[in-house]
Amino acid sequence: MDEKEIDWKQQAVDILLNVIDNGLMDEQAIGRFTYYYMYALWDTTSKLENGREIYCKIKSYLENINIRRLRKQDKIIVGFIANYSATWIGDDLYRLLEQSAKFEPYIFLIANHVRGQSNEQIIEEYEKNLKYFQSRNLRVVQTLNFDTGVQYTWEQIGVKPQLCIWLTPWIDLFREHFYLMNYSLDILHTYIPYGFMIDNNKNGNLFQEEFNMCIHNVSWKIFEETISSVKMAEKYAFVGDSNAVFTGYPKMDAFYKKDMPDNSIWDDLLQKSGNPDAKKIIYAPHHTLVNEVINFSTFASNYLYFLEIAEKFQDQTVWVFKPHPQLKYKAVREGVFKNVSEWDAYLEKWRKLKNACVVEEGMYHNLFLKSDAMILDSISFLAEYLYVHRPLLVLRKEGQYFNDFGNKLMEVHYSVQGTDKQSIEEFIENVVLNENDVMKNAREKFFIENLDYVDMLGQNAAANIFEHISRELDC
Repeated sequence: MDEKEIDWKQQAVDILLNVIDNGLMDEQAIGRFTYYYMYALWDTTSKLENGREIYCKIKSYLENINIRRLRKQDKIIVGFIANYSATWIGDDLYRLLEQSAKFEPYIFLIANHVRGQSNEQIIEEYEKNLKYFQSRNLRVVQTLNFDTGVQYTWEQIGVKPQLCIWLTPWIDLFREHFYLMNYSLDILHTYIPYGFMIDNNKNGNLFQEEFNMCIHNVSWKIFEETISSVKMAEKYAFVGDSNAVFTGYPKMDAFYKKDMPDNSIWDDLLQKSGNPDAKKIIYAPHHTLVNEVINFSTFASNYLYFLEIAEKFQDQTVWVFKPHPQLKYKAVREGVFKNVSEWDAYLEKWRKLKNACVVEEGMYHNLFLKSDAMILDSISFLAEYLYVHRPLLVLRKEGQYFNDFGNKLMEVHYSVQGTDKQSIEEFIENVVLNENDVMKNAREKFFIENLDYVDMLGQNAAANIFEHISRELDC
């Protein structure tokens, strides 16, 4: 950090504290500040012996100003801050807010700015995600001009959230007005984790970072998926568990429903393969091809092999290739493919198999529910797939690390090296085809003890979050 940045932070803190100390901070004044001031305060107080106490006291003071204002309003504009369709948590929470007399929900779809993406690629990706949300009959707000690739301002959009529900912690993907630190301080922020935090790094400190990001320390509420996450927040976040609420994970609510609509993907695949009894396998590779913060993806060493194995078992299995949304650009950037056209050609090879297809975006509940097994090197799916009670194979490689929760999770899954072709095939033959699932009881025990929030709390996560927000705002 250069001296100029340090000076800016100190100036921001001095200005904020001066306004508060002089009794000038009120419902009108708070909107003249941005969350950069909170970030600067967090950074400054984190270096003080009693910094947590000071920061939390000021944070609570500012939040209460916003809460008092919102309580007086007839309607509260709620904004889901989304970037990928794959991060969508399901419609239930949105519908509860929509049906309430107090809330007016919108989905603000924000463009991602991933290193290595061209402007054309950003627009293409954004259009895909926008169509997904629009297809669900949700009130989605377009924030990107397709002709220019320029982001609209809040004034141009015409509606601005007063209570945000963030679905990603990666605020650096966003630019300009949609960058968290540029939001005005009169907006309350909440966060629903985009997945289960189970990974770690070589130094063993990643878990601390994952619970101690900007979003965790400036948010009014964090709606945690497990009791373990609340405990980790208390241990690792600067604000502790002061804003952490155990609600369960709303994306998983769909797995508790008995009236899920049919998913034609598997039916179409079974018909395409000519075998209505074929076993249904998902292959889901991660995007971390090289050591960034974490290093999980085995894709560079086995992406052609999985085409071969899908073809080898074409009479007995059908496959869905489901890559992480960022894998496309990472695979090109890291030289696995020379360009996007080569990536597209690879996808086409999957589509041309008589027993396979590609699913890149959107919700995946039915895809999971009607599958028979999953093979992956992804992270959050290690926990999410337990909700369908089917076997899963983890592809290992040097440089993969897990936190305590992740290590316990790994004990109830099958795992092999990502280059161990023989062991991968043995999993398919013994566990999937012959249904010799010896780890089933261990998975069920882990699920009941750690993940079954509906049984623990008596209702689904969407209802828990809605009721908590309503109660806190006296709605």
